[in-house]
Amino acid sequence: MPKGSRQYHGKTKNGCRQCKKRRVKCDCVGPVCANCRRRQEHCSYLGLLADALNRENGEKASDTLSMVRRAATVAAHASSRDALSASLPAEKLRADEAELKHHFLNEAWFTFSLQTDPRKCDVWSRWVPQLASRNVFIHQSMLSIAALHLCYLEPPNAKRYYSMACQHAIQASNYFRLAVPQVTEENWLATFVFSMCNGIFGYYRPFADEKVMGQVSTFEPCKALTVMRIAARFSDTVTPHVFKSPLRDKLAQVDVKVWRDSSDILLRPTIQKKAKFVEFLCLGPESTGIPVEDIKIYLGALGALKSWIMSLPGRPRIWKHFIIWPSLVSEQYLSLLRLKEPVALMIFVLWIEVMFLAPRRWYLMPWYDRGHASAIAELSKQGDTPARRFWDVLQSEDSQSDTTGEDSEGSVGWASSPSIARSDDVGGRRGGIVLLSTGEEYVGQDKGCGGGGSSGYMSIPALAQKAS
Repeated sequence: MPKGSRQYHGKTKNGCRQCKKRRVKCDCVGPVCANCRRRQEHCSYLGLLADALNRENGEKASDTLSMVRRAATVAAHASSRDALSASLPAEKLRADEAELKHHFLNEAWFTFSLQTDPRKCDVWSRWVPQLASRNVFIHQSMLSIAALHLCYLEPPNAKRYYSMACQHAIQASNYFRLAVPQVTEENWLATFVFSMCNGIFGYYRPFADEKVMGQVSTFEPCKALTVMRIAARFSDTVTPHVFKSPLRDKLAQVDVKVWRDSSDILLRPTIQKKAKFVEFLCLGPESTGIPVEDIKIYLGALGALKSWIMSLPGRPRIWKHFIIWPSLVSEQYLSLLRLKEPVALMIFVLWIEVMFLAPRRWYLMPWYDRGHASAIAELSKQGDTPARRFWDVLQSEDSQSDTTGEDSEGSVGWASSPSIARSDDVGGRRGGIVLLSTGEEYVGQDKGCGGGGSSGYMSIPALAQKAS
């Protein structure tokens, strides 16, 4: 080429057809490249990406293409707000991302931590930004929950931030499906962080819908528990990697000493209610007015509740604790909950009362507050039955005790955990384990967060017998 003539950019074999036709450089980032997203054109990059993966990995075209198409399916369901945002000039999008990143790093990160004092937590202040620089799905997730936090603060232009939160959440899911077909030693940490961000978005999005868009949603506990069951099964794929990691203390976002010295004193009211519930159900159909088949289902749900409570270190402390009980109950129980059967709602309320002991975060507690209020309101509509009379007595006995107030760890004001007198009567609590969605348990061997030796979240797992 003669000296001084125009230099052209290097060609890429994997660019989309639209960019090649326009003779512009394609960024080759699926599921839709930046140029096609800006012009709102159909991008052929998905098919080209599948072909490239096949050439590199030697996989069958149908297998790889199906994986790519799954991401395209999610992208196809983006709302009109997301399509509008995608048409904005690139400079505007970059400015929006810079604003959200600044908000995350300077104002929002400490509100996501489950640590009693978030300033001691490196997960959100350091690791998430670092992972975001290397993983586009973490970057999009970080921007999404930053925008969601701005919605929570109710700024004048909340609709703009809500649209950005939804847009980045959809993009994060698309990129994650492409980047992580399965959890490995190389991607488990990014997967773990993505799961936390996705959980935050899932918990608070219904309330952002109401506050910002005015879309009042009917609370359906069965649907929410079904989503948690899926999340619990997915978390099982990450749990072994967390157990083996030297980062497990930090990832737990809890104080190791508080975990190790925890007492079950705050759990005892629910344990006692559960025991009385079992006694009531064991009276049989004639005394309870409940069919024998349903009694068996309810006893199974209460057994799952007991197994979950016994595994807790004094209270729910980590993300795994939040989603395990829904994965332990049967499909039959969920069906009864879907029908809003009174006893199913009562057991649901018992679970939420324990979840009120979790760190009281802005994105977490509104969901449980709504669930508790909705279930109680539904129960108030029920007629006079043996189960209703039993429930009224159970609630009246509990009216004098309040374990969901200022003594909850991780309150907004960074208050330290109260000094709880240690008791030798732990009611059989096995607070050194973490349950899996199958009911099996990982047992810690050290004295960190879940075991009996040196500090650590969990030691190398030992698969134990199924929880009863």
